[in-house]
Amino acid sequence: MGSEFSRKRDWGRVRVTIDDSDFICLPGSEALGRWVMYRLLSETVADLEALNEVMETSVPGSGRPLIGETSWADAPAAYSADELLIAGQQVMQAWETQLMAAMADVAARDHGDVLEVGFGMGISANMLQDRGVSSHTIIELNEEVFARAEEWRASRPDADIRLIRGSWQDTADLAGKFDSIFYDVYPTSDLEVASLVQVPFPDDFFGTAKRLLRPDGVLTYYTNEIDSLSRWHQRQLLKHFRSIKIEVVRDLNPPPDCHYWWAPSMAVVGAYL
Repeated sequence: MGSEFSRKRDWGRVRVTIDDSDFICLPGSEALGRWVMYRLLSETVADLEALNEVMETSVPGSGRPLIGETSWADAPAAYSADELLIAGQQVMQAWETQLMAAMADVAARDHGDVLEVGFGMGISANMLQDRGVSSHTIIELNEEVFARAEEWRASRPDADIRLIRGSWQDTADLAGKFDSIFYDVYPTSDLEVASLVQVPFPDDFFGTAKRLLRPDGVLTYYTNEIDSLSRWHQRQLLKHFRSIKIEVVRDLNPPPDCHYWWAPSMAVVGAYL
């Protein structure tokens, strides 16, 4: 096409310029190319206007310290009633409880064998146990958080709880097969944090989840999505899963200085094989 396309609103203009005349081009059908581009612009404008509305009810948040060269596996973990800090990072906070409950509902739907990736404050682990699961395998990288998970397991001697120390990249394929997976980990490097604005979270885990799930299994995870899933997020999911179900958890209250979330809602996903 090699053309410029734009949408104008009172607050400004969204403009896309295509330099390559062969890009998004079907020979003999310039009308189709224009339709594709104007659909893109319409969606982008709608997303921006929706984000503007969310900003009115969001908390200001604050910048996070850099992780630097810290070894996440043996970094000190500081627990309080309201949060877990590792290497200065707000890994988990108590405001997530309502969100974790919705995710636990998805993961414990059939009361089967569940893999939980990341123990954190144990909020979701307790919820999965309370909902009744056949077995509960937990992968945790950090040494002090793993020790906390061991104490938690000892408090439930009658439950089938299995703990695996290490990263999911190194241990997940050794864990077995599962009916559901609950994935909620914190990035262990500044590069991983930066990548969250480039790919859906957790894009790099989708393929692993597919290998570990039994037929009709389900994956749920912390989405980083406010009130829906973007098209690119859906595309990445549907490369690996047969269908997805989305619900929105509202009335979230992250603290004003939260490093990692600002909005009063988040989308919860069940991705089904």
